[in-house]
Amino acid sequence: MQIPTATLDDIRDGIRAVFDQLTPATEAGPGAGEIGGDLALLARAFGQLVDVMERIEADRQTASETATAHATEAGDITEVGEYALKLHENLAPLANEPAAREYSASLAANVALWITRHGGQIDTLEPVVDALALLANRLTEPRDLEALSAIMGEICNAVSPVIREDLERINPARPWRVLLLNRAIVATRSHDTAIMEEAFAVLTRYLPEDSARFFTEGMQQMDALDYPARVRQVMEKYHRQWTLKHSLH
Repeated sequence: MQIPTATLDDIRDGIRAVFDQLTPATEAGPGAGEIGGDLALLARAFGQLVDVMERIEADRQTASETATAHATEAGDITEVGEYALKLHENLAPLANEPAAREYSASLAANVALWITRHGGQIDTLEPVVDALALLANRLTEPRDLEALSAIMGEICNAVSPVIREDLERINPARPWRVLLLNRAIVATRSHDTAIMEEAFAVLTRYLPEDSARFFTEGMQQMDALDYPARVRQVMEKYHRQWTLKHSLH
């Protein structure tokens, strides 16, 4: 899996790759006719989506070249992005094979980043979090993990205020919580201390109730995986701060 770029070329290629994987798998299976019809409808919808995204980018390019205001507002980007993620939710259950799941995840991540970089907000978070988690599990190089952590930070900033309010704290699997914890893990695996500091600051701001445990488990990983000294120092600093706060309560 590749690091998301949010380019229309990669989004277009991602759509094509998913459908190329799904079509042979559904041609001979049970209910092939019904599934094939669903795929045809989804394929047309995705094609129309890309047309809209192309018009948005063309409008922005023209506005940039002529120094005029572009017509597409943030709310429009949010609406287009929400439609894209809902289409993805309809497509994802059909992606049962490993290759199809990976292409589907890459598509969701690229769409989310496109929304983010065009000034929209993300209202449907779960498929994005699942996609980023799958990508993180495939990466091993610190430089790739550094890039992914930065992208996760961009996406965090674009998550809708309603989701960031985090009212359903009783649910440990809520996507916002998972995203923040995964970002902190990816940042740690990148071995970049500045990125760790940034991710930890966001984690402790939004998930103070999870912070002491996260840093305790982080220290255990420092020992088990022999992290560099500079990484250990950052983890130790936060571990001291948050275990002390936890003990005072």
